Amino acid sequence: MNLLGKLSIGCLLGWNIAMAGMSSATAGNLQPNKLTPETLWNQILAHHLTYIQEGHRGPIVYDFQDPNCPYCHVMYDNEAPLIKEGKLTVRYVPVAFLTRYSSAEAAAWLQAPNPVAALIHFERIVESALQSGSFAQLPQAKLSAKTAKDLHTNLGIMQALGIMGTPAVIYQMKDGKLGLIPGLATKKQLVTLLPQLK
Repeated sequence: MNLLGKLSIGCLLGWNIAMAGMSSATAGNLQPNKLTPETLWNQILAHHLTYIQEGHRGPIVYDFQDPNCPYCHVMYDNEAPLIKEGKLTVRYVPVAFLTRYSSAEAAAWLQAPNPVAALIHFERIVESALQSGSFAQLPQAKLSAKTAKDLHTNLGIMQALGIMGTPAVIYQMKDGKLGLIPGLATKKQLVTLLPQLK
């Protein structure tokens, strides 16, 4: 699915992005005729999202995830082997809206001395917590003002892009166009998509 074809340009350029934490000057500089896939990819996603990057080889994708989204953890499991094989780099973008625990759990990722290690640890133990409904065993942290702002910005940008749920993966094709996977993708689907990614 072509992402820019799906977006409401007015929504992207208007108050949703400004309220998401971008300065009005930044939002004001993005004129509709200048909002290209390159601008969205290189400026908005790369510089206004707070993410945890896993992997350093292969194409980059942005994966919006809520800590309490069961499908996000399946998506993580589908992406992990591709990251390990050096075929994919994933920038996990934490958002927190599904449960009252989501913000504190996302804070535990972002505020950890090693966010990647915190995310990996969380992924190892989250399945049993989701199955039992006992969230007390999951790492949580008190939100700093910066983390609260970062999570608000991430969610605002996600919503401005027209994304309504998690997981949601944004990717860039070799021709520069952007695409969206709204929801869970299998490992096979990801492997099929890889050769087309920039």
